[in-house]
Amino acid sequence: MRINRDSLLVKTIFYNNIAIIITAITVAFMTTFITFEDMEARLAATAKEKVSLLDKAKTNYLSKIREDLYEVSRKDAMNGAFGIKNYDIAVQLLKSELLRRDFQTYYRIGLAIIDDSGKIVGKAGDEDVLDSRECFKFSGISRGIEEGNYLVDIKGKIFSKVIIPYPNNKPEKEYIVAAVPLDLNFLQYVKSFIELGNNDKIFSVVGNEYVNGDFSIEDGNNFISFESLNTLKKDQNKYFYRKFDIQREAYYVAILSLRDYKNDYVGNFGVAVSRKELFRTKLIVGIFISVIVLMLIGICTTTFGRWFRKLLLPLKELTEAAERISLGDYDIHLKLEGSGEIKTLAVSIKKMLGKLEENQRKLRQQNKQLKENLNKITTIEQLLIGIQIEDDVTATVRKIMSAFTSEMGLGFSRCMFFRYSRERDVLMGECTQINSHIAEIKNDILKERKSGFDFQIKELKDVVTLIKIPFSEDNILSRALKNRDIIYYNDKGYKYDLGNDLFKSLGLKNFLVFPIFNVDYYSGVIICDYFTKNKEITEEDIELLRLLLMNISVKLKSKINEEDRIEVERNTTISKISERFLNTRQAALDKLLDILEKTKNQENENISETIQELESQIRKLRKSNKTLIEYSSQNKNKLERVNIEHLMAEVIEEFKEFLVTEGRDKDIIISSFISYTGDVFGDNKRLKKAFIELLKNAYDAVMSGKNLPRKINVIVIRDKHANKIKIDIKDNGVGMSEERLKTIQEPFVTYKDDAPGLGIPLAMRVIKDCRGVIKFNSQESEGTTIKITLNMFKENIKDEEESEE
Repeated sequence: MRINRDSLLVKTIFYNNIAIIITAITVAFMTTFITFEDMEARLAATAKEKVSLLDKAKTNYLSKIREDLYEVSRKDAMNGAFGIKNYDIAVQLLKSELLRRDFQTYYRIGLAIIDDSGKIVGKAGDEDVLDSRECFKFSGISRGIEEGNYLVDIKGKIFSKVIIPYPNNKPEKEYIVAAVPLDLNFLQYVKSFIELGNNDKIFSVVGNEYVNGDFSIEDGNNFISFESLNTLKKDQNKYFYRKFDIQREAYYVAILSLRDYKNDYVGNFGVAVSRKELFRTKLIVGIFISVIVLMLIGICTTTFGRWFRKLLLPLKELTEAAERISLGDYDIHLKLEGSGEIKTLAVSIKKMLGKLEENQRKLRQQNKQLKENLNKITTIEQLLIGIQIEDDVTATVRKIMSAFTSEMGLGFSRCMFFRYSRERDVLMGECTQINSHIAEIKNDILKERKSGFDFQIKELKDVVTLIKIPFSEDNILSRALKNRDIIYYNDKGYKYDLGNDLFKSLGLKNFLVFPIFNVDYYSGVIICDYFTKNKEITEEDIELLRLLLMNISVKLKSKINEEDRIEVERNTTISKISERFLNTRQAALDKLLDILEKTKNQENENISETIQELESQIRKLRKSNKTLIEYSSQNKNKLERVNIEHLMAEVIEEFKEFLVTEGRDKDIIISSFISYTGDVFGDNKRLKKAFIELLKNAYDAVMSGKNLPRKINVIVIRDKHANKIKIDIKDNGVGMSEERLKTIQEPFVTYKDDAPGLGIPLAMRVIKDCRGVIKFNSQESEGTTIKITLNMFKENIKDEEESEE
C-alpha cells in the first residue's frame, strides 16, 4: 500500500523519532551534568580533606619539635649542661643536640632562653630570626605553654613559637623559646604527609604575597585573586575553598587561615588540587555517553518505526471509509486486522452509521427548538421595543402576560399577576391570562383529569383574586420581588413555599416568578407555568427574560422620574409665582396691619369692628401664605426613627391648643386610642404638621355638620399580619360625596372661601415621602375616616429604604 508524505503514519514516525532524539539528548545531558557535578564535588571534597590534613600535619610537626625540646632539655639538664651560667653556651648545646637528631628540621630554627621578666638571656640560631623581638617577646608566654605553640609573621615569613619551661634550680621562672620557620622544608614535609598528587601544589601566603611553595612565582604579589583572602583576615573563618586559574592551569584551591594567640591574622597555607585530570575524565565520559546515546537513538527509531508502520497502516482503510461516509455512502463493510484503538475506531464507525439516522431525527427536533427560540427572541424584542408603561401598571402587566402566553411567543400555559399592597404588606391576586390553545382544548384536558380541578382553568381568575400572600422571605414570590430577580423551577409547585395553600392547589408545573418593580416601589409579580405541557424552562429563556426585566424596570424608573420631574417643575413654577406674589402681598398686608394698629385706639366703633375683621382676614392670609410656601418647598429630610406614641401625643396636645384659641374646646370631643407605643419610619417634623392639618380638616368638617355631639377619634394600632402601623382619624362631620373624594388630592381645590386648598395635598405628600399609604372613606352627613399606614421601624427596613434612595 502506498503511503503519502502527509499521511498520519509518516508524521507519527517522524514526530516519534523527534521525541526519541529529544528525550535521549535530554537524558544524556542530565546524566552528563549530574556526573560532572559529582566529579566536581569529589574534587572539592578531596581539596577540603587535604587542607584539613595540612592543618593536622602542622600540629603534628610542631608537636614533634615540642617533644624533642622536652626530651633534649631534660637530657641536658641531667648531664649538667643547663647548670652552666653562660646561657648562650647552654642554648648552643641544646641546638647542637637537636641538629644531631634532625639537621634538616632544626637548621633554620632559632632558640632563646627568656627570664621571667621577658629578657632574652641566651640565644642561638639564624641572626635574622634572633634579631627579631617579635619572635621572642614575653607576651603570650603563658598561653604558648598551655597551647603548645602560636604563630607569628616575621619579615613576611611565617614562624611558629614552641615554648617550654627552662629546667633550672632557681626560684625564678625561665623559658625556652623555639622560633620554627614554616618554610618550604615544612611544606614538603606536609606534602608527603597528606599524600598530594604529582600535579597538586602546596604553598604559603602572607598578606597578598606568595611566600613559598610548589609554584615558581617570580612576582609574589597577587598570584591569586585575594579578595576572599582579605575576607578571611576580617572574618573568623578557618578554611576557604574556590576554583582558580594559576599560571594558566586550573586548580581547586583550599586555603587554611593562620592566626596568632590573639586571633590576629598571620598568613595562609594552601593546597591546590589540579583539575587537569578532571577535564580529561570529563571528556572521556562525555564521549562515552554520546556514543551510547547515538546507538540508542538508531536502535529505537528503527524499531519503533517498524512497529508504528504495522500498527497504523489500517488507518488508511479507515480514512477511505470515513471519506465515503462523508459523501453519503453508508454501504460500507469494514474488515480490519487492527487492534486496540484502531479496532475500537472501526467499531465506532459502524455504530456511527447506525446512529446517523437518529442524529438526523434529533437535528430536526433541534431545528424545531431553534425555531421556538427564535420566536421567543422575536417576542422579547417586540416587547422591548413596543412596550409602553401605562399609568395603571396592571395594563402594562396584561400586555406582558399576553406575550408570555402566546404560542408564537414564549408559549406559557398560564400567567397570574399578584399586586403588592403597601398598606397590607401582602401580594394580592389581581388578574390572569390563559394560553389561547389551552383555552380551546380545556374541555379535553379536564376530561383527562379528575373532577374537582375545573377551577385550575375555568375559575382560575376567581380563585387568584382570593389569594393573598404575606410579603416575607419565606415564600418564593416575595423573595423574587425583594431580590429583584427571576426565580424558576422545573418541578411541581406544591413542593415549594408559595405563601398560600390555596395557591398550591392550582397545580403549578415548571413555573417561574417574574418580578415587576421600579426604583422606589414594588409593583408585584407574574407567575407563569407550563400547565399540561411537557416543556421545561431553559437558561436561555431566563437570560431573555432578565433582559426584558431590566428593560421594564428602567422604563418604570424613567416614568417615575418623568412624573417626578413634571411635579418638580410644577412646584418650582408655583414656588416662583408664590414667592413673587406673596412677597408683594405680604408687604401690602404689613403696611395695612400697621395702619390698623395706628387707628385701632380711635373711639369710632364702626372703625374698630372693621379693623377686627381685617385683622382676622390678615391672619388667614398669612396662614395661607405659609401653607403655600410649605407646599411649593422641595426640601425632604432623611427618614428616621419616630416614636408614634410621643408624636401623636404632641399632635393631639397642639390640636387642643388650637381649639382653645378658636374657643371651641368645649364644643368638640377629642378621643384617642393608641395600642402601639413603638417606632415608625418617617420624618417627625413633617408628620406632625401633616397630622395637625388632617385634624384641622376634621375640625372644619364637624363644625360644618349637624351631628351632635361633635367627635374626632384618633386610633393607632399595629397590623397583626404585617410590619405596619394603622392610624385612623374619624370624624362625624359633614362628610364628602364621591365626586369630592376624587378631587381632594388636587392642589388649590377647596370648598372654603378662605383656604388655599393645599392642606390635604400637603399631608398626602408627606405620607408618600415617608413610604406610607393614605386613603379616605366618607359618607355624606355621616362623617369621614382617614386611614394612614406607616412602616414599623426596623434596621433592615431602614437599610432597604436608604438603598432605594
